[in-house]
Amino acid sequence: MTHPPHYPAELQPFASRLMHELEHQAHPTIAGPDLLIRGECLSLPYRLYCEPGRLRSIVDCETGDARLLAQCLGTRHCDGHVREKYLRDVLGVDCAWVAPFIVQLLGEYVIEIVDAVAISFGDAVPVHLLAFARENPGFMATTRRRAISYWDCYHRRRYPSLRDYPGMVALEALAPSVPSEAVLYPRGPS
Repeated sequence: MTHPPHYPAELQPFASRLMHELEHQAHPTIAGPDLLIRGECLSLPYRLYCEPGRLRSIVDCETGDARLLAQCLGTRHCDGHVREKYLRDVLGVDCAWVAPFIVQLLGEYVIEIVDAVAISFGDAVPVHLLAFARENPGFMATTRRRAISYWDCYHRRRYPSLRDYPGMVALEALAPSVPSEAVLYPRGPS
């Protein structure tokens, strides 16, 4: 990463070690945003470049929260198939610091991944995702803009109305959590 990463206190004992083990010398991890999780900072990698087999072996060797964080980092992998696999591993986990790894995927172009997140919401959005959205309104606005852009570029034919695009359906489900005064940009075309 291009800046020293930050982790909530409960992740600090193993987060730096995991990132070091996963970073590829020729392709360093691309840093993403610093986000808040219950008032603590979490550096979310934008992309992780490592061999999928290496990631799998690290996940398999870890236990508890270290294993869960390795799986979450897998959702940031440069290969969409790898991201989708690890997303499915963490979707049902009720843990505050897992939320940004899931929500970030709503602003990406791989429809199978966006669909998986939207479907996972079912009838109710998990509380930890709502809390994350409320605590990170700027990130939510950026994710919304990305979702609109990818819908416009790649998915408009399949979903002629933006309101039917799974990414927007999921983001709308999270929207009540974001304070209205924090919405800096319009919700986009409908």
